[in-house]
Amino acid sequence: MTLGKQDLQAFRERWQAVAEIEQSELQRMSIEQRWRQFAAILRMAVALDLPLPQDDIDEIITIRQRWQRLQENYCET
Repeated sequence: MTLGKQDLQAFRERWQAVAEIEQSELQRMSIEQRWRQFAAILRMAVALDLPLPQDDIDEIITIRQRWQRLQENYCET
């Protein structure tokens, strides 16, 4: 099956619409939602025992501290 120029253009336009919706959803997310997503990703990485270079670990510690301060100030617990 080969796709014509119009088919490819329609495909691209659909995915651009999806990207715009995703961007809009991300912009509307609260700090709490972002925190929960970040924490879930981090838990998954730890559970999978993913290796991290030392430089990345130092940066992650700094980022965790920032998120912790945000969580303490803005999230209901």
